[in-house]
Amino acid sequence: MTSCSELVSFVNEEDQRYLADAACRIEKLLISRTAMPLRPEGLSPDLQAFAEKFDHLLEAMEALRRFAIALGNGDLSHEPPKRLHLLDSLKQLQANLRHLTWQTLEVAAGNFDQQVDFLGEFSAAFNKMVEGLREKRTAEEQMRHLSLHDALTGLYNRTFFNEEIERLRLSPDYPVSFLIADLDDLKPVNDTYGHQVGDLLIQTAARLLEHGVRGEDSVVRVGGDEFTIILYGTDRTTANAVLDRIRTALHAYNRRNESLSIHMSLGTATAQDDADLEDALRRADEAMYQDKVQRKEKLRNG
Repeated sequence: MTSCSELVSFVNEEDQRYLADAACRIEKLLISRTAMPLRPEGLSPDLQAFAEKFDHLLEAMEALRRFAIALGNGDLSHEPPKRLHLLDSLKQLQANLRHLTWQTLEVAAGNFDQQVDFLGEFSAAFNKMVEGLREKRTAEEQMRHLSLHDALTGLYNRTFFNEEIERLRLSPDYPVSFLIADLDDLKPVNDTYGHQVGDLLIQTAARLLEHGVRGEDSVVRVGGDEFTIILYGTDRTTANAVLDRIRTALHAYNRRNESLSIHMSLGTATAQDDADLEDALRRADEAMYQDKVQRKEKLRNG
């Protein structure tokens, strides 16, 4: 292979040495090695002008080499020199990768609204991945919803109730009141009119209970004909007022629907702290049964 010193033969020895050194710098560039500027002096005028431009090129190529190595190693923090247009395409790539890194962190945090459109085939793969994660989360949310809700009424179910009681054991937000409602005479309705009418009765009772409480309260169908309402931050006096409001709504409904009226036994109790939860549920249940007995006695006595 011809050596650098044999590539040129000029009368001016300084020019000759410079061109040989410049050729060596080009060889280094071709094999991705560092090629620092030569900064020569004493060259012939035309070659000196060329040498200054060539040094600028060497500086740019060295910056390009270092920048490319940083990108190749995944270092997006490397800041390239400004006003160096030779690096424009790599600068754009760096900016795209930085934005993609941010988008990936957003996806990891659960933000699946990210869309990539600046990296060709990778964009399609990234977007498909995000779409798959979005569909998976939607399916999981649907499964979670189904696992916590009653299929017939759309109310919360026993699973939700059990989880919520466990959550309340760790909550400082008291008092909490419970209102228990038992749908009376469901079996005779099912036997006389069929289960379809019985289901309609359950659904109507559920709506009446929902409309009688606040949106932040939890109305739960805990059994076939039994409902429990969790009244958050509610004391005994307010819980009794809620019970009266539901009774008033029941009476109003029955006046409009005499052919298929709804009767519910109701009871409330209040827990002042987490240690009182189980006892409050027991007291509310006892109050509901007492209400059921009293109403049956009233019906028997005319």
